[in-house]
Amino acid sequence: MTRIRSNKFRLVFSLFLLMAAVFASASAQEPAGEKPLAAQVKDWQALLDRYEKTLAKGEVDDDRLVEIRAELASLRLEVRSAADLARPLVQSARDELAALGPPPGEGEPPEAAGIAAKRKAIAERLANMEGSLKEADLVITRAEGMTQRLQALRRTRFTERVLSRGPSPLSPAVWRKGIQEMAEGAASLRQDFAAWLTGEGAAAQLGQMRWRLPLAVLTAVVIAWPLRLWFVRRFGYVELTAEPSYGQRLRTALVTGVIRTLIPSVAVLALYLGFTAGDLVSDRVQRIIEPLAAMLVTFFFVVAFCRAALAPGEPLWRLVALGDPGAKVIARIVTAMTAVFAIDAVVNVWGERFEWSVELMALHNFVTGLSIALLLLVLLRRRIWESELGTARWPGLRYALTLLVYAIPIAALPGYVVLSRLLAIQLVLSIGLYVLVTVLTKIGDEFVNHTLSEHAIVGRHLRSNLEVSPEGIDALNLWLTGLVRLGIGLAGILALLVLWGAGGSDLSSWLYEAVFGFKIGNITVSLADLAFGLLLFGGTLILTRFVQRTLEHRILPRTRIDPGVQHSIRTAVGYLGFTLALITLVSAAGFDLSQLAIIAGALSVGIGLGLQNVVNNFVSGLILLAERPVKVGDWIVVGEIQGYVKKISVRATEVLTFDSASVFIPNSELIAHPVTNRTYADKVGRIVVPVSFTYGTDARKVCETLMRVAAAHPKVLRQPGPSVFFKEFGSSSMNFEVVAFVADVDTMKSVTSELCIEIDAACRREGLSMPYPQRDVHLDFDPEQLSWLLARLGAPPLSPDAPGAPRSNGV
Repeated sequence: MTRIRSNKFRLVFSLFLLMAAVFASASAQEPAGEKPLAAQVKDWQALLDRYEKTLAKGEVDDDRLVEIRAELASLRLEVRSAADLARPLVQSARDELAALGPPPGEGEPPEAAGIAAKRKAIAERLANMEGSLKEADLVITRAEGMTQRLQALRRTRFTERVLSRGPSPLSPAVWRKGIQEMAEGAASLRQDFAAWLTGEGAAAQLGQMRWRLPLAVLTAVVIAWPLRLWFVRRFGYVELTAEPSYGQRLRTALVTGVIRTLIPSVAVLALYLGFTAGDLVSDRVQRIIEPLAAMLVTFFFVVAFCRAALAPGEPLWRLVALGDPGAKVIARIVTAMTAVFAIDAVVNVWGERFEWSVELMALHNFVTGLSIALLLLVLLRRRIWESELGTARWPGLRYALTLLVYAIPIAALPGYVVLSRLLAIQLVLSIGLYVLVTVLTKIGDEFVNHTLSEHAIVGRHLRSNLEVSPEGIDALNLWLTGLVRLGIGLAGILALLVLWGAGGSDLSSWLYEAVFGFKIGNITVSLADLAFGLLLFGGTLILTRFVQRTLEHRILPRTRIDPGVQHSIRTAVGYLGFTLALITLVSAAGFDLSQLAIIAGALSVGIGLGLQNVVNNFVSGLILLAERPVKVGDWIVVGEIQGYVKKISVRATEVLTFDSASVFIPNSELIAHPVTNRTYADKVGRIVVPVSFTYGTDARKVCETLMRVAAAHPKVLRQPGPSVFFKEFGSSSMNFEVVAFVADVDTMKSVTSELCIEIDAACRREGLSMPYPQRDVHLDFDPEQLSWLLARLGAPPLSPDAPGAPRSNGV
């Protein structure tokens, strides 16, 4: 097993080195055939000049502004990439000049002509490259300034468009004109349909439609219905003996949503193809059918998956913790809101294609916003969000959303219909995005749990082949779940930014700056370099751990080095590896180590103020590892604490007491205060057994008996041998001591117990008696008190001549 583990460590380390080499070589390569930076700067400057002229003309539409903004973002990325490739060349030229040394000063002999020519050429090349880099930085500055101007212009136009007052829904004239235009549009559509019916070829086209449409619908149903039945039997709401897991509920919801979307969507698609194939309808009718079919499919999809997730009437299969009444109401509200959105999308497409008036679109936007507001007010009621325990969720969020919902119709009534519509649509889409992120998070958690379970291939491999413990599986599950949630959360934030108006070029620029470098003061932080540094840091730590394990299990056990010294070597290797890993991380992340002098100065002030104890413990730990007055495995006594040294860390030393309790003693305490180390030189221990005998016992016989018992014990050392001492005359006994030595202090307790048992048995055989405690008690009573006490006890009174009778002095 050790062989397998070492091979795996070698494989991991080899892969790590390979990735590092590929990354380094990829970053160091320069594209072949790349134009010089100076020529590229001229092209960039010309492009910016063209943009300046375009913006100076004015009357640039929003689409063109978006295009210019995207082109500026890509230009900044291109300039930064070219500058990053040129900076190593600049540094190389500086290194070449530094290798040549300073030029000779006045009064010094001139240098060789070849060296002077090289110095001049390198200096000119360096000056040109530095100039090109500065011009590239100027291009980036101009592009950023132009981008800010575009953003300000777009922001101004957006604000004007949103806050512009249009026709008010309170005006009767707006309603009259809107209704009139709707009637005219319906009449025009009827005229077009009648003209199509009376036109040439209409009868033939209608004849084709009589058999084509039913055939298309029948074909769709024949394909979709068996699939629906199979999915329902395989993954639908089936009866289970126990409550289904979240994974089962999630899979059932996904399959149920697909099933409920399949049949109506296929039917709509068949009808659409039946109408549009072969030019059976006019162009105007086709422009009406296309958005209607698309919105119907979207409506079926959203409603199906919403009802699958809420599972009205099936509480065991519900994905969210809601009561059954709340789930039913939310399903109805989402269905109605989806219908409103579908109608709104269709009407907007029709309005753009048929050029409806501002009044009619204002009425449409007002009705749409009012419908969404009413549905949201119903959705935000308390009783809908009550769980089975009766507690409502997210009260603060619901109050804030309620205020925003009231603002939708209030903004529309004075004529700010665009603002009202924007607020309604964005609010609903944001809520939908939150629900989507929540569901995706649950799916990600379930995927990680299933992947690491005992039934999955990865989980079985981790448990059987790599021998990962259950605690390791839980830790891996925690980290993977956190990474998945972090990725989904970041994607949700990006989607929310796009939803509220951030462009793709802005996001790409932000991501590029975040990944490849952004400045905080004078420090440039690059997430890519930081990730590479973390990769090197982790690889160095893995290598250090591998070396430590090799030393611990293969090399050090074969030597005769003391176990405490082995632990010190292993710990020192760990400290050295961590230091190298930290230096590697700082260097790879792009931080200048010379700037750490400022941090070191700040740390020195902190050490003087409040970190001196931490540093004192750290230095004391290093002293303990170097001088080794205390080693791992030693039996030490510090004050009232005694036990075995289990670990010497940076700050404190862990001592395992005989009560199996871990006590952490600061390292400075072990250096500054006396410490008794019972196993410093060796593990020989001294046992002292006190024994007492009654007065009158033969002391020589006692010494001989005790010596015989101590010498006969197999774990008592012969050199130094045991000893017996007559210690003292006690108050009620003669006190002796048996002193013996054992080879291992760990056996002191057991040997002491065994000696006591043998001493007791030998004393019984030899007739040596051990005393009980003896006390002389003197009572001070006068004759009257004694007579009264005897009378109370029912005893006859003592005569004055009787033994023990009180004397005249009362004693």
